[in-house]
Amino acid sequence: MDLSYKQRTLKVAVYLILTAAAALIQNTEGLTLEIGGARCFLLLPVCMILGTGEDERFAAVIALAGGMLWDLSSGVHLGFNAIYMCIICFFGSALVTYIIRNTFITNFIFSAVFILLYCLLYWLFFIIIRDVRGAELSLFTFYLPSALYTIIATPVIYFSLKPIKQALNKPIRQLNQ
Repeated sequence: MDLSYKQRTLKVAVYLILTAAAALIQNTEGLTLEIGGARCFLLLPVCMILGTGEDERFAAVIALAGGMLWDLSSGVHLGFNAIYMCIICFFGSALVTYIIRNTFITNFIFSAVFILLYCLLYWLFFIIIRDVRGAELSLFTFYLPSALYTIIATPVIYFSLKPIKQALNKPIRQLNQ
């Protein structure tokens, strides 16, 4: 896609603002709706949806920024979110770039797998391994309900971000035509 320098700069700025807004909404008490103690991890689908259909490096950088913003609000696992999101968005973008079409179903499946894998890995690395009391039940009382809540919110996020992505990805019009 042939975007001018100004268009690329605008696209990067808008993507970073969207990622920062998702981090702010997700990590600020009272800005998100908690249902039965389950939280919506907005940054996971936002970074995946923004990254799919983009260059792998660009997707990884956007996810890295989102993960770093998430890690700033946590004192327990500095770096986990940034590394995990960067790697997963890189591979998701690579699959969409070279193998799979960028459709709603693709974005939804990638986001759902991304979210479930995140919740499972976080639960294993930071709850089970640290031998937290009641750790076994936290998978069913917090992490899986939060994953389900986030997966249910993913279509709303996709259809909110799709027009923005389409508007920012319009190529330069040829003057000679």
